Amino acid sequence: MNGENKTLLVLAAVVIGIILGIFLEQKISGEINVVSSDVKKLETSVKEIDSSIKAIDSSVKDVKTSLAEKDKVSFIRDMQEIGRRMLSLDYAGKFARWDTAKIEIDELDKTLQDAAILDSQRASSLTDFRNTYIPKLKDAASKKDAKSFENVWAETYNACIGCHKGAGSPPSAIETLREISSEVDQLSG
Repeated sequence: MNGENKTLLVLAAVVIGIILGIFLEQKISGEINVVSSDVKKLETSVKEIDSSIKAIDSSVKDVKTSLAEKDKVSFIRDMQEIGRRMLSLDYAGKFARWDTAKIEIDELDKTLQDAAILDSQRASSLTDFRNTYIPKLKDAASKKDAKSFENVWAETYNACIGCHKGAGSPPSAIETLREISSEVDQLSG
């Protein structure tokens, strides 16, 4: 190979190298553009997911608020039911209806359990109340002694009132049961 051929060969190699370089640069540039486009799409998707998560969080908060409101209404109903059960117990004791008293004590216990489930802040107090007064009421009813039952009922009632006063319940909620109870006293003579 002579010098001219070598020069042409080198020149051809350089031209081929330049063409390959341009081709590779365009291919890489195209791939970078595709990757860049994919990254932008991914960023958009991430933003949409973030927006969806925020919407879900908002919905969860709404559901929690709604459930809390329903639980509060249910808790109030349970408290009213507890008052009604206490009143029925008062009647049962004063009129020596011991089978009725036992049923009312069981129902009172179930309602206290339900109320404790609905209000986690008061669950401990309600459980303590149940553990203290339900056994006393059951024991007094099983003895079928009206005076003993009346004393335990009054102790239980006073514990109810103490809790309501401590929780800041309106006086009307406390006085209603007391008024009805005094009417039971008048009826039982």
